Amino acid sequence: MATKLAIGVDFGGTKVLASVVDVTTGEILGSSKKRTNANDTTDQLVDRLIGTIDDAIEDAGISKKRRIGGIGIGIAGQVDSETGVLLGAPNLSQATVDLPLAGLISDRYKVNTTLLNDVQIAAIGESRFGAGNGIDLFLCVFVGTGVGGALVQNGQVLRGASGSAGEIGHLVIHANGRICGCGGRGHLEAYASRTAITQAIIGEVKRGHPSSLREMIPELQRAAPGGTAIRSGILARAIESGDELCIDMVNDAAYYLGLGLASAINLINPARVILGGGVIESVPMLFSNAAKHARRESLPGPGASVSIVRAALGDNAGVVGAAIVGIGVQE
Repeated sequence: MATKLAIGVDFGGTKVLASVVDVTTGEILGSSKKRTNANDTTDQLVDRLIGTIDDAIEDAGISKKRRIGGIGIGIAGQVDSETGVLLGAPNLSQATVDLPLAGLISDRYKVNTTLLNDVQIAAIGESRFGAGNGIDLFLCVFVGTGVGGALVQNGQVLRGASGSAGEIGHLVIHANGRICGCGGRGHLEAYASRTAITQAIIGEVKRGHPSSLREMIPELQRAAPGGTAIRSGILARAIESGDELCIDMVNDAAYYLGLGLASAINLINPARVILGGGVIESVPMLFSNAAKHARRESLPGPGASVSIVRAALGDNAGVVGAAIVGIGVQE
């Protein structure tokens, strides 16, 4: 099979990562990463995206853009994949509402551009080259700025009537609970995302609870966009140092994540659950404790038959999956 190159873009709540990918092997030939800004205007958001793609092409050493067969973009929000319109992204700026992103990028690079939810494209990457390869039905859940999910059956993302099937982050796990970034109450994302963990920790620190984070981050800002006041690496360092507050807050998040997973396991009965994202990668106890609670709260049959594993492609799952979709070789 001849080499096929595509660009994959993973646009999350705190970063945009673009890579040139050989979709025949999953190999990444060049990449670029930039931080996102919740206050971006539409022009700034699109310019940031274009700049990241251009830098990835340069990093891959490709002089002629026509060698790129397509572009896929996964973004942390609700999308209309048929029209390529970003309907809105709660963890990004208002500039994302009804933004015809696929068309803007297609016009710039003169190649087919496909837009999907970020966890949907990560799930495609895992299905083709990662932990979902050969699995008939699996649920992919990524924990980062928010909590996103996607369902894959026989190598295809199940999108549902409006394209949001698998959105586990908006399962209601606490009646009349915390307000989620989407405006709803009691959603899983409001309890188990990095944003939720950050807000809980900062609240306790401001109440006087001791934490090593006072020295690591002297001026903790609860309102920092996307939960960026405490990034995953800082959280991991605090836990490794034995910080009891951080350990308690992550244990709470793991409990709620386990409840959400158990509900999904009971409803969907998947063969596998794949957990990924920045917090899962950086904080092993979140994965292990969430898996423990998920098995304990699941029905015996589905709980015994499901395997719960980490994403195999790590931070690259999104860009690899996006490239596959962009060039149209998902099957």
